Amino acid sequence: MITWRGYHRRVTTPQSVQQAATAVRPRWDELPAPLRDGLAELLGEITTVEIQGGGFTPGLAARIQLADGERVFAKGIPAAHPLAGKYRDEAATTRRLPAATPAPRLRWDGQIADWVVLVLDDLDARHVDLSPGSPDASRVVAMVAGLADVLTPCPIDAPAAELELADLVHGWDALAEASAADLDEWTRRHLSDLAALETDWLAAAGGTTLVHGDVNASNLLIDRAEGVCLIDWAQPVRGATWLDVVDLVPHLILAGHTPAEAEAVLADVPAWRDTAPAVITSYAAAFAGYWERSSLRPAPPGVPYLRAHQARAARAAIAWTMHRTGWA
Repeated sequence: MITWRGYHRRVTTPQSVQQAATAVRPRWDELPAPLRDGLAELLGEITTVEIQGGGFTPGLAARIQLADGERVFAKGIPAAHPLAGKYRDEAATTRRLPAATPAPRLRWDGQIADWVVLVLDDLDARHVDLSPGSPDASRVVAMVAGLADVLTPCPIDAPAAELELADLVHGWDALAEASAADLDEWTRRHLSDLAALETDWLAAAGGTTLVHGDVNASNLLIDRAEGVCLIDWAQPVRGATWLDVVDLVPHLILAGHTPAEAEAVLADVPAWRDTAPAVITSYAAAFAGYWERSSLRPAPPGVPYLRAHQARAARAAIAWTMHRTGWA
Protein backbone atom coordinates (compact mmCIF):
# COMPACT_ATOMS: atom_id res chain seq x y z
CA MET A 1 0.00 0.00 0.00
CA ILE A 2 1.26 3.49 -0.84
CA THR A 3 1.25 5.99 2.01
CA TRP A 4 1.32 9.70 1.43
CA ARG A 5 2.10 12.59 3.71
CA GLY A 6 1.04 16.20 3.54
CA TYR A 7 3.24 19.26 3.27
CA HIS A 8 6.63 17.97 4.38
CA ARG A 9 9.82 19.92 4.84
CA ARG A 10 13.03 18.15 3.97
CA VAL A 11 14.56 18.71 7.41
CA THR A 12 13.76 21.05 10.27
CA THR A 13 14.35 24.70 9.46
CA PRO A 14 14.11 27.68 11.85
CA GLN A 15 10.50 28.86 12.04
CA SER A 16 11.44 32.34 10.82
CA VAL A 17 12.66 31.02 7.48
CA GLN A 18 10.53 27.97 6.82
CA GLN A 19 9.11 27.97 3.34
CA ALA A 20 5.37 28.34 3.63
CA ALA A 21 2.92 26.00 1.96
CA THR A 22 2.40 28.52 -0.81
CA ALA A 23 1.27 26.13 -3.51
CA VAL A 24 -2.08 24.37 -3.67
CA ARG A 25 -0.75 20.90 -4.34
CA PRO A 26 -2.98 17.91 -5.08
CA ARG A 27 -2.71 15.04 -2.65
CA TRP A 28 -1.36 11.80 -4.10
CA ASP A 29 -4.81 10.25 -4.08
CA GLU A 30 -6.22 13.31 -5.88
CA LEU A 31 -3.91 12.89 -8.86
CA PRO A 32 -5.30 11.17 -11.96
CA ALA A 33 -4.97 7.41 -11.65
CA PRO A 34 -3.22 7.12 -15.05
CA LEU A 35 -0.55 9.55 -13.80
CA ARG A 36 0.01 7.59 -10.59
CA ASP A 37 0.09 4.32 -12.49
CA GLY A 38 2.46 5.75 -15.08
CA LEU A 39 4.86 6.95 -12.39
CA ALA A 40 4.81 3.53 -10.75
CA GLU A 41 5.51 1.88 -14.09
CA LEU A 42 8.40 4.26 -14.70
CA LEU A 43 9.93 4.21 -11.22
CA GLY A 44 9.00 0.87 -9.75
CA GLU A 45 6.96 0.13 -6.65
CA ILE A 46 6.18 3.33 -4.73
CA THR A 47 5.90 2.99 -0.95
CA THR A 48 5.75 6.56 0.39
CA VAL A 49 4.92 9.93 -1.16
CA GLU A 50 5.68 13.19 0.65
CA ILE A 51 3.93 16.17 -0.96
CA GLN A 52 5.95 19.39 -0.91
CA GLY A 53 4.24 22.69 -0.16
CA GLY A 54 6.73 25.30 -1.35
CA GLY A 55 6.66 27.18 -4.65
CA PHE A 56 3.62 28.67 -6.32
CA THR A 57 2.57 26.33 -9.11
CA PRO A 58 -0.41 24.01 -8.58
CA GLY A 59 1.16 20.81 -9.90
CA LEU A 60 2.75 17.72 -8.44
CA ALA A 61 5.84 18.15 -6.23
CA ALA A 62 6.70 15.10 -4.20
CA ARG A 63 9.52 13.16 -2.62
CA ILE A 64 8.95 9.52 -3.51
CA GLN A 65 10.30 6.51 -1.64
CA LEU A 66 10.61 3.35 -3.71
CA ALA A 67 10.45 -0.22 -2.50
CA ASP A 68 14.08 -0.83 -3.51
CA GLY A 69 15.24 1.94 -1.13
CA GLU A 70 15.76 4.62 -3.78
CA ARG A 71 14.32 8.11 -3.32
CA VAL A 72 13.48 10.51 -6.13
CA PHE A 73 11.82 13.88 -6.47
CA ALA A 74 8.98 14.14 -9.00
CA LYS A 75 7.29 17.27 -10.23
CA GLY A 76 4.68 17.75 -12.89
CA ILE A 77 1.80 19.80 -14.21
CA PRO A 78 -1.00 19.19 -16.72
CA ALA A 79 0.35 19.63 -20.23
CA ALA A 80 -2.45 22.11 -21.02
CA HIS A 81 -1.62 24.39 -18.07
CA PRO A 82 -0.15 27.82 -19.00
CA LEU A 83 2.96 27.05 -16.90
CA ALA A 84 3.71 23.70 -18.58
CA GLY A 85 6.25 25.36 -20.83
CA LYS A 86 8.29 26.34 -17.78
CA TYR A 87 8.53 22.69 -16.76
CA ARG A 88 9.76 21.79 -20.22
CA ASP A 89 12.29 24.63 -20.06
CA GLU A 90 13.51 23.40 -16.69
CA ALA A 91 14.00 19.88 -18.04
CA ALA A 92 15.85 21.10 -21.13
CA THR A 93 18.16 23.27 -19.04
CA THR A 94 18.81 20.78 -16.24
CA ARG A 95 19.63 18.04 -18.75
CA ARG A 96 22.48 20.16 -20.17
CA LEU A 97 23.98 21.47 -16.94
CA PRO A 98 27.67 20.60 -16.46
CA ALA A 99 28.27 17.89 -13.86
CA ALA A 100 29.92 20.40 -11.51
CA THR A 101 26.79 22.55 -11.31
CA PRO A 102 25.34 22.57 -7.78
CA ALA A 103 21.95 21.32 -8.94
CA PRO A 104 20.00 18.04 -8.72
CA ARG A 105 20.48 15.63 -11.62
CA LEU A 106 17.58 15.12 -14.00
CA ARG A 107 16.81 11.40 -14.20
CA TRP A 108 13.87 11.48 -16.60
CA ASP A 109 11.42 13.87 -18.22
CA GLY A 110 8.50 13.40 -20.54
CA GLN A 111 4.73 13.19 -20.63
CA ILE A 112 2.63 10.80 -18.58
CA ALA A 113 -1.17 10.80 -18.87
CA ASP A 114 -1.26 14.34 -20.29
CA TRP A 115 1.06 15.66 -17.58
CA VAL A 116 4.55 17.07 -18.12
CA VAL A 117 6.72 15.25 -15.57
CA LEU A 118 10.29 15.63 -14.34
CA VAL A 119 12.06 13.10 -12.12
CA LEU A 120 15.18 14.36 -10.37
CA ASP A 121 17.59 13.27 -7.66
CA ASP A 122 16.04 13.64 -4.23
CA LEU A 123 18.07 15.93 -1.96
CA ASP A 124 18.43 15.39 1.77
CA ALA A 125 18.54 19.11 2.39
CA ARG A 126 16.81 22.08 3.95
CA HIS A 127 15.88 25.51 2.67
CA VAL A 128 18.43 28.20 3.39
CA ASP A 129 18.16 30.74 6.19
CA LEU A 130 19.13 34.14 4.76
CA SER A 131 18.36 36.10 7.92
CA PRO A 132 20.99 38.36 9.55
CA GLY A 133 23.60 36.39 11.45
CA SER A 134 22.91 33.11 9.67
CA PRO A 135 26.00 31.35 8.28
CA ASP A 136 23.85 30.25 5.35
CA ALA A 137 24.04 33.70 3.75
CA SER A 138 27.80 33.56 3.17
CA ARG A 139 27.54 29.97 1.89
CA VAL A 140 24.86 31.00 -0.60
CA VAL A 141 26.85 34.01 -1.77
CA ALA A 142 29.93 31.84 -2.32
CA MET A 143 27.94 29.30 -4.34
CA VAL A 144 26.17 31.89 -6.51
CA ALA A 145 29.41 33.81 -7.05
CA GLY A 146 31.05 30.60 -8.26
CA LEU A 147 28.36 29.66 -10.76
CA ALA A 148 30.02 31.57 -13.57
CA ASP A 149 33.12 29.40 -13.28
CA VAL A 150 31.00 26.37 -14.20
CA LEU A 151 28.46 27.98 -16.53
CA THR A 152 30.71 30.04 -18.79
CA PRO A 153 30.50 29.64 -21.71
CA CYS A 154 26.76 29.08 -21.62
CA PRO A 155 26.18 25.31 -22.10
CA ILE A 156 22.70 25.65 -23.60
CA ASP A 157 20.97 27.67 -26.29
CA ALA A 158 19.45 30.20 -23.87
CA PRO A 159 17.90 33.52 -24.92
CA ALA A 160 20.01 36.65 -24.54
CA ALA A 161 19.36 38.36 -21.20
CA GLU A 162 19.29 41.86 -22.65
CA LEU A 163 16.44 40.81 -24.96
CA GLU A 164 14.52 38.29 -22.86
CA LEU A 165 14.52 40.32 -19.64
CA ALA A 166 13.69 43.58 -21.39
CA ASP A 167 10.16 42.27 -21.89
CA LEU A 168 9.87 41.04 -18.31
CA VAL A 169 11.82 42.94 -15.66
CA HIS A 170 10.13 46.32 -15.58
CA GLY A 171 6.84 47.77 -14.41
CA TRP A 172 6.96 51.43 -13.51
CA ASP A 173 6.39 52.42 -17.13
CA ALA A 174 3.13 50.44 -17.25
CA LEU A 175 2.02 51.68 -13.83
CA ALA A 176 2.69 55.28 -14.84
CA GLU A 177 0.60 54.88 -17.98
CA ALA A 178 -2.21 53.29 -15.97
CA SER A 179 -2.05 55.94 -13.23
CA ALA A 180 -2.10 53.11 -10.68
CA ALA A 181 -3.68 54.19 -7.40
CA ASP A 182 -2.44 51.32 -5.20
CA LEU A 183 1.04 52.78 -4.72
CA ASP A 184 2.69 54.23 -1.65
CA GLU A 185 3.47 57.94 -1.43
CA TRP A 186 7.17 57.57 -2.30
CA THR A 187 6.54 55.56 -5.47
CA ARG A 188 3.77 57.90 -6.61
CA ARG A 189 6.05 60.87 -6.08
CA HIS A 190 8.89 59.28 -8.09
CA LEU A 191 6.90 57.25 -10.60
CA SER A 192 8.19 59.04 -13.69
CA ASP A 193 11.77 58.94 -12.39
CA LEU A 194 11.48 55.20 -11.70
CA ALA A 195 10.07 54.59 -15.18
CA ALA A 196 13.03 56.46 -16.69
CA LEU A 197 15.55 54.57 -14.52
CA GLU A 198 14.35 50.99 -14.88
CA THR A 199 15.80 50.23 -18.33
CA ASP A 200 19.36 51.56 -18.01
CA TRP A 201 20.74 48.23 -16.71
CA LEU A 202 19.89 46.37 -19.90
CA ALA A 203 22.96 47.73 -21.67
CA ALA A 204 25.12 45.84 -19.16
CA ALA A 205 23.09 42.60 -19.10
CA GLY A 206 24.70 40.87 -22.07
CA GLY A 207 27.25 38.13 -21.56
CA THR A 208 28.22 34.51 -22.17
CA THR A 209 27.24 32.93 -18.83
CA LEU A 210 24.20 30.74 -18.19
CA VAL A 211 22.13 32.75 -15.72
CA HIS A 212 19.65 30.91 -13.49
CA GLY A 213 17.32 33.91 -13.42
CA ASP A 214 15.37 33.03 -10.27
CA VAL A 215 17.80 32.92 -7.35
CA ASN A 216 15.64 33.15 -4.23
CA ALA A 217 15.32 31.43 -0.88
CA SER A 218 12.78 28.87 -2.09
CA ASN A 219 15.21 27.70 -4.79
CA LEU A 220 18.23 27.37 -2.49
CA LEU A 221 18.84 24.25 -0.41
CA ILE A 222 21.63 23.28 1.97
CA ASP A 223 22.52 19.63 2.45
CA ARG A 224 23.87 17.93 5.56
CA ALA A 225 27.44 18.63 4.45
CA GLU A 226 26.58 22.36 4.27
CA GLY A 227 26.74 22.36 0.49
CA VAL A 228 24.37 24.75 -1.28
CA CYS A 229 22.22 23.55 -4.17
CA LEU A 230 20.24 25.65 -6.66
CA ILE A 231 17.01 24.15 -7.99
CA ASP A 232 14.26 25.02 -10.53
CA TRP A 233 16.18 26.03 -13.64
CA ALA A 234 13.07 27.14 -15.52
CA GLN A 235 14.04 30.72 -16.46
CA PRO A 236 17.53 30.48 -18.01
CA VAL A 237 19.10 33.29 -19.99
CA ARG A 238 22.55 33.91 -21.42
CA GLY A 239 23.99 37.02 -19.85
CA ALA A 240 26.32 38.83 -17.50
CA THR A 241 27.72 37.15 -14.40
CA TRP A 242 26.42 39.89 -12.08
CA LEU A 243 22.75 39.09 -12.71
CA ASP A 244 22.39 36.08 -10.40
CA VAL A 245 24.62 37.69 -7.77
CA VAL A 246 22.68 40.95 -7.61
CA ASP A 247 19.39 39.03 -7.54
CA LEU A 248 20.27 38.00 -3.97
CA VAL A 249 19.90 41.51 -2.53
CA PRO A 250 16.09 41.83 -2.33
CA HIS A 251 15.85 38.30 -0.95
CA LEU A 252 18.33 39.18 1.79
CA ILE A 253 16.16 42.21 2.55
CA LEU A 254 13.06 39.99 2.65
CA ALA A 255 14.91 37.82 5.19
CA GLY A 256 15.45 40.79 7.53
CA HIS A 257 18.58 42.61 6.34
CA THR A 258 18.53 46.34 5.79
CA PRO A 259 19.45 47.32 2.22
CA ALA A 260 22.92 48.39 3.39
CA GLU A 261 23.42 45.11 5.25
CA ALA A 262 22.27 43.09 2.24
CA GLU A 263 24.73 44.84 -0.04
CA ALA A 264 27.52 44.35 2.51
CA VAL A 265 27.02 40.58 2.30
CA LEU A 266 28.05 40.82 -1.36
CA ALA A 267 30.86 43.34 -0.89
CA ASP A 268 33.70 40.89 -1.60
CA VAL A 269 32.16 39.29 -4.69
CA PRO A 270 34.00 40.40 -7.87
CA ALA A 271 30.81 40.42 -9.95
CA TRP A 272 29.32 42.89 -7.46
CA ARG A 273 32.42 45.07 -7.16
CA ASP A 274 32.99 45.19 -10.91
CA THR A 275 29.45 46.21 -11.84
CA ALA A 276 28.84 49.93 -12.21
CA PRO A 277 26.76 51.31 -9.30
CA ALA A 278 24.38 52.97 -11.74
CA VAL A 279 23.65 49.57 -13.33
CA ILE A 280 22.78 48.04 -9.96
CA THR A 281 20.57 51.01 -9.07
CA SER A 282 18.68 50.68 -12.33
CA TYR A 283 18.31 46.93 -11.81
CA ALA A 284 16.92 47.48 -8.31
CA ALA A 285 14.33 49.88 -9.71
CA ALA A 286 13.44 47.45 -12.50
CA PHE A 287 12.82 44.56 -10.13
CA ALA A 288 10.79 46.76 -7.81
CA GLY A 289 8.64 47.76 -10.78
CA TYR A 290 8.30 44.18 -12.00
CA TRP A 291 7.13 42.92 -8.62
CA GLU A 292 4.85 45.90 -7.99
CA ARG A 293 3.19 45.53 -11.39
CA SER A 294 2.85 41.77 -11.01
CA SER A 295 1.42 41.99 -7.49
CA LEU A 296 -1.50 44.10 -8.71
CA ARG A 297 -2.67 41.55 -11.27
CA PRO A 298 -5.41 38.97 -10.59
CA ALA A 299 -4.11 35.72 -9.13
CA PRO A 300 -3.45 32.99 -11.71
CA PRO A 301 -5.76 29.95 -11.55
CA GLY A 302 -4.82 27.67 -8.68
CA VAL A 303 -2.05 29.99 -7.42
CA PRO A 304 -3.63 32.01 -4.59
CA TYR A 305 -0.49 33.08 -2.70
CA LEU A 306 1.71 34.41 -5.48
CA ARG A 307 0.47 38.02 -5.51
CA ALA A 308 0.99 38.48 -1.76
CA HIS A 309 4.55 37.19 -2.11
CA GLN A 310 5.18 39.58 -5.00
CA ALA A 311 3.82 42.48 -2.93
CA ARG A 312 6.30 41.65 -0.15
CA ALA A 313 9.11 41.36 -2.69
CA ALA A 314 8.12 44.71 -4.18
CA ARG A 315 8.38 46.38 -0.78
CA ALA A 316 11.86 44.91 -0.31
CA ALA A 317 13.02 46.04 -3.76
CA ILE A 318 11.49 49.50 -3.26
CA ALA A 319 13.40 49.84 0.02
CA TRP A 320 16.56 48.84 -1.85
CA THR A 321 15.85 51.39 -4.59
CA MET A 322 15.21 54.14 -2.01
CA HIS A 323 18.54 53.28 -0.39
CA ARG A 324 20.46 53.42 -3.67
CA THR A 325 18.84 56.52 -5.16
CA GLY A 326 18.68 58.57 -1.98
CA TRP A 327 15.49 60.14 -3.28
CA ALA A 328 13.42 61.74 -0.52
